[in-house]
Amino acid sequence: MSTEEKYATIRKDIDKRLIDYLYSANYPKNIIDPIKYIFLGKGKKIRAILLIESCGLFNIDYEDVKDIALAIECIHTYSLIHDDLPAMDDDDYRRGELTLHKKYDEATAILVGDALISLAFELITNENQALSAECKIQLVNNLSRFSGGLGMVGGQMLDMYMDPSTSSIKDINSMQFMKTGELFRFVCTAGPIIGCGSEDDIENLSKFAELYGSIFQISDDLIDIESTLEIAGKSVKKDIKAGKPTLIGLLGIEESKRKIAINLQQVEAILERYGNKGKVLYNLCLQLVDRKS
Repeated sequence: MSTEEKYATIRKDIDKRLIDYLYSANYPKNIIDPIKYIFLGKGKKIRAILLIESCGLFNIDYEDVKDIALAIECIHTYSLIHDDLPAMDDDDYRRGELTLHKKYDEATAILVGDALISLAFELITNENQALSAECKIQLVNNLSRFSGGLGMVGGQMLDMYMDPSTSSIKDINSMQFMKTGELFRFVCTAGPIIGCGSEDDIENLSKFAELYGSIFQISDDLIDIESTLEIAGKSVKKDIKAGKPTLIGLLGIEESKRKIAINLQQVEAILERYGNKGKVLYNLCLQLVDRKS
């Protein structure tokens, strides 16, 4: 099985686990149907895959962390649903299809996003989850911190109100790491937390997450500038139209691409200690560079 076939299987398996869980827990149909629309067969599920591969560094079986992988995708999906709302990014399309509030309505989008937040923590603390209570508490604590006001939500707030005339590269890096990178930090450090790795492992993979997040964000900004709705599957040139500050806006396209190359060198050095297993995470970084959506 090729790597892409492996990841395609994981995506389908995570989709199936979500639907099985929703039905077995007797979620209302008017919650299940919008979740199916926005989640099933959608997206690359990069965060879930990163978590699984991070755990693989410590010989943790995929089946043992499947619900944790699903949980992070629930958080990510909720964030996309809420980001697309008129009060924030006001997007009509996501992954080539109507955003949830356009397909249904704003109230449904808000409530489905709320339900996905709760579901994420339900999945982590599920009694069938074969993790120690201490490990579950650490994961819940990290996810709360990295997805909340000190992480993803705080980064989104900074992004909405950042002044392009006074924003420095440091300001933008900080905002983007909070908005995007903190969730990557959760999934990358989950491996050593679940697998009883060392503090050095947690520190190394936290740094990897920071670099991965930077590569991800720059490539995302390049897509926004260079791609089209048909290729990207979402509205493009949004940041330019909104006058938002970006690294590319300050550094230029070529310098931003050089920053990606420097980040890749640092990633390679960080992952060297993990041998061939580390190369899997490095290859996931390379995939970001070539992505079109």
